[in-house]
Amino acid sequence: MIGKDSKNNGHASLNEVLEILENRKKERELTYEQQIALEHATRFAATKAQEQKMRKALEETGLLSARTVLTIVTVMPKNETLLKQILSGEKRTFAEDEVKKLLAIVNPK
Repeated sequence: MIGKDSKNNGHASLNEVLEILENRKKERELTYEQQIALEHATRFAATKAQEQKMRKALEETGLLSARTVLTIVTVMPKNETLLKQILSGEKRTFAEDEVKKLLAIVNPK
């Protein structure tokens, strides 16, 4: 069974995935799926410093669960519509000013 021996069933950001896959690549050849995931993570992951800064800022708002923060950091929504779709998973509604504040953290101008 796939994932039977999994040690950690938590969530990982693209930077964490990138790091894990790069370490595995050094140990052995990656499977096709892992290679595709590595290419995706390489192309779309923010820098580690950017991710940590964004994650910290989102957590400090006190508006989001850890899972939603991770989703926002991974997807990096460019507009309110996509951000609202991500936020729909939360058990609360968000005012327009809260959405704009969160979007400003993800997309500083």
